[in-house]
Amino acid sequence: MQLHHTEHMKITLATIHCKPQFTPLALLYLKAYLVERMAFALDNVQILEFPRKVETEDVVHEILKSEPDVVGLSCYVWNIVTLMAVSRRIRELQPDIKIVLGGPEVGPLAPSVLHAHPYIDVVVKSEGEIPFSEIVDALSKGDDLDRVRGIAFRRGEEIRETAEAFVLKDLNKIPSPHLIRYGNYKGRVICIETQRGCVFNCNFCFYNKDLSIRNRRFSLDRVKEEILFWLNQEVDSIYLMDPVFNLNAARTKEICRFVAQHNHRKIPFHTEVWAEFIDEEMAQLFRDANFTFLEVGLQTTDQAVLNTVERRLNLKRFIDGIGHLKKLKIYFELQLIYGLPGETRTSFKQSLDFAASFEPPKLAVFTLLVLPGTELWRKARELNLNFDPEPPYLIKSHPSMDSADIQYGRKTVRAVEDLQVTMTTSILCKVAKLDYSDIIDEWIDWDFHHHENKTQSVAERVHNFLRYFCSRNEIPQEFFLASASLEYGSTKLDPGTPLRLVSDETREPTIVH
Repeated sequence: MQLHHTEHMKITLATIHCKPQFTPLALLYLKAYLVERMAFALDNVQILEFPRKVETEDVVHEILKSEPDVVGLSCYVWNIVTLMAVSRRIRELQPDIKIVLGGPEVGPLAPSVLHAHPYIDVVVKSEGEIPFSEIVDALSKGDDLDRVRGIAFRRGEEIRETAEAFVLKDLNKIPSPHLIRYGNYKGRVICIETQRGCVFNCNFCFYNKDLSIRNRRFSLDRVKEEILFWLNQEVDSIYLMDPVFNLNAARTKEICRFVAQHNHRKIPFHTEVWAEFIDEEMAQLFRDANFTFLEVGLQTTDQAVLNTVERRLNLKRFIDGIGHLKKLKIYFELQLIYGLPGETRTSFKQSLDFAASFEPPKLAVFTLLVLPGTELWRKARELNLNFDPEPPYLIKSHPSMDSADIQYGRKTVRAVEDLQVTMTTSILCKVAKLDYSDIIDEWIDWDFHHHENKTQSVAERVHNFLRYFCSRNEIPQEFFLASASLEYGSTKLDPGTPLRLVSDETREPTIVH
């Protein structure tokens, strides 16, 4: 079926955000390619963004209101269920609209997605800019989609899969989406890529995308131009969304020097880094450039587990890198994964205690997701991984962790999120002669038996826990309650307690990826 010629075709690109303040970079790349390379009129390519808890019918209504010939949906683990419902409803109401899906949630499973969801027309298997533009071009001319590499598509009752797309070696051939005409993003978190892909092969991650070229970089001139553009706009912050921003030390330092030189308004920067690659100079440059949030993945310290999931860790260099961040008081989030194959409760607690020993500004534990397309997903049968087949693909058990262990892990995730590693918890560990993981176990037990009011703030819960724990262990509680008031926020305490109360707003802000 031939649609309108490209001059008159209308394309609607849509996504449901995990965090609505982030700009829709993937869709902006698609729009830039259609406008700059395919000569589409700017107004004929519309981008629609929706919050995570949006209703299906509201999304459908907005998409259909734009009267599209082709709908492109950007699919992730947090939005796939709703977007499938949206696609089904669009097919019911407007069967002539072509529905194209892309993104990490569908690309690795393209043929099976089409088999399971007969209302989907095409799935892009990897990077979308070139395949999506060729799909649109073929549809406008009434051509067969067989010539478009890197897709799976429906031809009547038949599902066909084309050859793998060529890997674009020169990323600069992709038009920059960082132009003001592509949208007004005042007050938003601006997402910028300085590179694509990852040289590492961590089995739980899909950053490398199975491409033959594991890491490609935009030119430094282009990166500087894009960053400078946004430094001159009224934006909330800039997120350099690279798998490992500091993979190349010299390049990282050059970008940081450029930012430091031009970031006159001190716009905050956020990115993901490897601690092993941070030296004293790089840490200072992060500070000079106003990197206010760094994500640092530790995941586990168990060497057998690291070997199983092909994750590298140079412990000495890791410790040194964290030390440089701590010395300069750079805010970072230290991350662990609970439920990796080969891990036990005991080995996880050892990793947790190691992470807590740094007293990181923020500590985060994530339950393992066996994501489609990852090496862990492919090795699931070999490793005897039992996980939920539906999004978000949470691990349920494996040979060294049964279902009770996994449930314990989920409680640990919540406990660490609430309690964190603070001066209060660190001194409490010393006084009680316990490890941080022991305090977390105490919190989980207390929360199960004593936490009845689910509307309490974190500050109230921490204070109640401290009263309970100190009383049970015959530890004077006044110091810990006062310390908690400073670190977690104020709460109603016993009359006469000499405290300087602070509000929850004084806690260090975080950006969650």
